[in-house]
Amino acid sequence: MGYLDHRFDPGTPAGQYVVERLGSRYFEKQPIQELALAAGVQRDQIFWEQKASQLWIDVLETAWKQQRLRLLFIAISQDACADRIFQDLAAEPTDHEVVEIPPQSGQSDQSAPSQPVVAGAVAAVAEAVGAMFTAAVLWDDVPLIDRTDLRGHVQRMLGPGGRRALLVRGPSGAGKTHTRQFIRYVSENAVPPNGTKPKVSPVDAARRAGSPIDVRELADTVARFVVGEPAPNFDPTAQPQTVVWLFKDWLVAEVAAKGDIQDCWLVFDGFDRTTATAAALQLVMELAQSAAVRDLGPVRVIVLGYDDPLSEPDQALVEPLHHPGDDDVKAFIRAYATRAQGISPGADAVDAVFDELLSDGGPVADRRLVELGPSAFALCLDVFGALP
Repeated sequence: MGYLDHRFDPGTPAGQYVVERLGSRYFEKQPIQELALAAGVQRDQIFWEQKASQLWIDVLETAWKQQRLRLLFIAISQDACADRIFQDLAAEPTDHEVVEIPPQSGQSDQSAPSQPVVAGAVAAVAEAVGAMFTAAVLWDDVPLIDRTDLRGHVQRMLGPGGRRALLVRGPSGAGKTHTRQFIRYVSENAVPPNGTKPKVSPVDAARRAGSPIDVRELADTVARFVVGEPAPNFDPTAQPQTVVWLFKDWLVAEVAAKGDIQDCWLVFDGFDRTTATAAALQLVMELAQSAAVRDLGPVRVIVLGYDDPLSEPDQALVEPLHHPGDDDVKAFIRAYATRAQGISPGADAVDAVFDELLSDGGPVADRRLVELGPSAFALCLDVFGALP
């Protein structure tokens, strides 16, 4: 029996991997509906008006319940946009009789590879990135407590088929700076498919209170980073909102024309009404939207402190920040101790270190992350020793 003969579980690494690969290629309702129809999945049991990542989970779970999961992947494997991994899934052996689905109109029959590799592909991906995405302490002794959503979102943004935009919501002190640190850490430690590491550029407006960054300055900063040249000198009499559209259209055209733009991550931090003009804020969101729908090629856009849920770009990942709780801090202590000593500590040992942390600084809920993380790290260093 193959992977498709088991219950589909989106919570496993393999399930997450499959959902993200599907969502990166089919992220509009109509083609997803057509694939479900081709597999005979009863579509009235699916809520179609939702983002592709959740929609695919619903479609896959529904297909499994109706014993049509394999039929769905056969339909996907015959589509012109099919990823090799879907063809491998559909080709896995099964104990069950499968009704073949003829190629869709206008498509030639595709011969599936004889050797199934999906399990190995999923395992290889998990092994290659697992250490980075479970790290308790990054380089420069930066502690990363919890941020489970952030780890998952950044993992989904890696690779050619990865997602392109991430919006991080949260007040001051909630951990937005840790997003920048984690993205830089991953970019410097990941092994990219093409051997070229992505470049990361934080665009920080936090210090611009009293002298807000305007749209022309921001456009020039983005242009130099993404395409290596200054932005055009748009008509000086043009309204700021007009410059937004002119620059966005120019950048999309430049990225498409060059064709060899290096993978890059634009991280917008500290942009609000006191640090940036209205047009500059609009440009940030237009760039996030363009990246999300892949109009900017390999460019990823991350917006920290995003606070307008009514205008979230389609296909963007969204992370509402929350303060870590007691269990999150204990998980950090356990992960640190395991790496430092080579074995997982007992619950009593973790509780003892946690109690000492509380006695030195008070309850976790009352402490800012900028203080909590370093305090927990310093205590673990003292108790368990330095990391290898």
